[in-house]
Amino acid sequence: MKVLNFEKFRLIWLNQLLVEYEEICRSYGVELNTPVFEISNSRKEIGSYHFETRTIRLSCYLIMENSWMVTLQVLKHEMAHQICFELFGGTEKGHGCEFQKGCDLLGVEPEYRMAKSSLPELEKKLMKETGMSGGGRKFVNRVEKLLALARSPNENEASVAMQKANELIEKYNLSYFEGGAKRELGYAVINRKRKRIESYQRHICRILQDFFFVRVVMSSLYDPETCQSHKVIEILGAKENVTIGEYCYFFLENKLFSLWAHNRHKFRGNTRTAKNSYFLGLLAGFHGKLKDQKENVVEKTAAVKSRAMVLVAAERELDGYVSSRFPMLEKVSRRAVKIYGTTYDDGVVTGKTITLTKGVVGESLQSGRFLTNN
Repeated sequence: MKVLNFEKFRLIWLNQLLVEYEEICRSYGVELNTPVFEISNSRKEIGSYHFETRTIRLSCYLIMENSWMVTLQVLKHEMAHQICFELFGGTEKGHGCEFQKGCDLLGVEPEYRMAKSSLPELEKKLMKETGMSGGGRKFVNRVEKLLALARSPNENEASVAMQKANELIEKYNLSYFEGGAKRELGYAVINRKRKRIESYQRHICRILQDFFFVRVVMSSLYDPETCQSHKVIEILGAKENVTIGEYCYFFLENKLFSLWAHNRHKFRGNTRTAKNSYFLGLLAGFHGKLKDQKENVVEKTAAVKSRAMVLVAAERELDGYVSSRFPMLEKVSRRAVKIYGTTYDDGVVTGKTITLTKGVVGESLQSGRFLTNN
């Protein structure tokens, strides 16, 4: 975020912090006395809670230079200190057991539970860390190499590469749970800074949930630069799976627009509806292809019952993490989307030929993405 005029936004941000505070209390079922909010000019101290005056103080640089998601985590951190005093009746000022219990109540991410002078997000940028384990990095690199084989113009060869990549993804996740290992969970936020989520984006999210061991939640996120809320897509899961899922999201989105640009001359009628029909057809075809591949993998698996039990355990772990971030999550149904049948069918056929290309981990997951959706 570019540096903003702090004084211009002070009152607006203070009001938004109060709104976020009340929403956090409501969502997590925590009853706290509303504190005084203060925005400081400190770069050294990004956040603090003062029990004597019941004041939560956040730095203007925290808000100006980072995503609002980071600000929310720091706010929850300070609320956990407040919980120690008001709910636990303690006087602990550090980050001991009582504080950790407070963090558990509010779903504070592990990276934000410690006393730090710098932000986790900034540290990761400087160190180029993703939060993955050594084994996780090797796994992502192996998937990257397999997907790179799908660059071939030969459809059969690309299809085999994609199938092997999907088999590796499932095998990796199954081996973790069979061995009793506990993975680092995390999330990635896709924010187009728009007021709505398009239908094709929802179908991409369905593909991610069905085949890439992640959960996808669509929510709203405040933007302190524009003082507006935007719809965002949040991908949750093991950090390795989140990395792959985020890559696949942007790959598929870019693929939709490139194929439409190449084939739009074939279709007539309302351009927006035709494009949407083609997008949904492509994604339906791609979903069908992955489903067929997944069913083939299951048929080849000897211990089907054991596999099912492991997947249930994986689902429960992910359920717990999603609940910690979205305790009042609701499933909503959407109205039907208008489509052109022939355009959709053409998209289905073409979608079955899509294969993932390029590396999963690079300098930027978002490089070359389409930023507009007309």
